[in-house]
Amino acid sequence: MKTMQFEEEKLNSGFVYLPGEGKTITVAGENITFKAVSEDTKGSWTLMEFVVPPHFSGPPPHWHQKETEGFYVLSGTLTVQIEARTMSAPSGSFALIPPGVIHTFANHADEPVAFLSILSPGGFEEFVEELAAMMQRETTWPPTDMSQYKALNAKYGMFSPPSPSR
Repeated sequence: MKTMQFEEEKLNSGFVYLPGEGKTITVAGENITFKAVSEDTKGSWTLMEFVVPPHFSGPPPHWHQKETEGFYVLSGTLTVQIEARTMSAPSGSFALIPPGVIHTFANHADEPVAFLSILSPGGFEEFVEELAAMMQRETTWPPTDMSQYKALNAKYGMFSPPSPSR
């Protein structure tokens, strides 16, 4: 258990998370570990480590109003869709998605995929936490009434296609 003193020291002098450290939550079968959150970076960016199970279909295609998002694949092969292009991104690959660009990701392989997701500006971890809580409250996913999900997406500036730039 980390103490308040650790939190104050972390903000003032930096910190190191060793493998497996950081707050981890599960969303739709993905394990997401927060490595740096908006509070750590004075709102500049968020860094999350994803471990995605085999045959994970991923989130619906979407676009972010303000975040630039990057994916760096640590292990496995991530399927990345950016607009109409779909690519297999093996370990060592990097994808960059500017605001307004429709995208999604999936794992079509038989092995888990691990990747880092960095978003700027920071704060997207709050969406992930609220989504996890929403999914725990629902008896089925996707829920029959998608209005709460759509409202959560809109709250964090994430929208379904088409994007306004297209």
